[in-house]
Amino acid sequence: MAGFIKRQLYPVFSKFFSHATLVEGRLKGTEHPFRCLFVDNSSFADNLMARMYETPPVVLQRRRIWIPALKKLIVGKPGSIDLCVAVLPTAYESTFQGLYDYKCTETVRQVIDTSGSWENIKSGFSATKRKKTNRFTERYGLGSRVSEDLKEFDFFYHRMFVPHIRKRFGELSVIDSYDDMKEFFLKGRLLFITKDNEAVAGALSLVEDGTLVFRRTGVLDGDETHIEGVAQLALYYFQIKYANEHNLRAVDSMMSAPFLNDGVYKNKREWGATVLPDNKSRTWVYFFHAAPSEKIAHFFEVNPTIVHSDKGLKGVIGIPGAMDMPIVSINDIVHRYQARGLEGFTVVTNTGAVSAS
Repeated sequence: MAGFIKRQLYPVFSKFFSHATLVEGRLKGTEHPFRCLFVDNSSFADNLMARMYETPPVVLQRRRIWIPALKKLIVGKPGSIDLCVAVLPTAYESTFQGLYDYKCTETVRQVIDTSGSWENIKSGFSATKRKKTNRFTERYGLGSRVSEDLKEFDFFYHRMFVPHIRKRFGELSVIDSYDDMKEFFLKGRLLFITKDNEAVAGALSLVEDGTLVFRRTGVLDGDETHIEGVAQLALYYFQIKYANEHNLRAVDSMMSAPFLNDGVYKNKREWGATVLPDNKSRTWVYFFHAAPSEKIAHFFEVNPTIVHSDKGLKGVIGIPGAMDMPIVSINDIVHRYQARGLEGFTVVTNTGAVSAS
């Protein structure tokens, strides 16, 4: 009974109170201690800590905080805090207006345009993806087919989806129920990747407003060696090709972390994806006390972030030694992160911040 009451009250409670955790550790690539206050009721802080610190940081303090009281703490910033990252309900935006340096959402959307000719679509792939998918079907002997057979959905769920999730995430696996996945199947598309006419991988998607929306994928027995380690490559390639051949305007590859060097984000970008805001987000991620300094430049070097601005999405990149670098080297770093949907960049250095495009 107590657990039931707690679950019912938590959504209401979290609108007014949040976990506040003060940690200190060595930022990746530096020898300096970096002290950060995380205010968060989700998993964003844990994921960011894993990204930014060389080893798990030391927890200096952990408590609950009344969210409106955070404003006083931010204004009177304790000198020992290098940065504050707060994930707060969007309802508090006016409360913290003018106090934060940057804001983003916990995820961004990435959508691949599949209108026009197949050659035009392929021209949007990165050079690496174009090379890997050149004569793709002939090289690997792969094909694809769509199934509406419930028995084949059972095969996908039990032999592909569940083993794939368990192998990839282990004890952290969160597996959708059979009934929930069946609902997706009855409304959507189940595309199989085949080799020698045997289904070796699959993707469950929905069609919404002319867009093919990725939902779940799987590989036979969770073993990518069935298709020489190119399962994910094949799933993207054949999904994009299916959408183009069936006059669908886009493939919605769903959400990614808002970091320019995140592996999932980079993979989708290499397929020509446009990065878009997560308009359904109910929270903002605020970066307080992120004014240029050596430590903040290092933070954004390790965690180049996609943030919201008045002009749209932009990237924030840290280049600690920018003042001693030739402009061509700085442009090379900026070019590395360019993507469709980004309206420019802010380059944070030890002593200032400059705009770049």
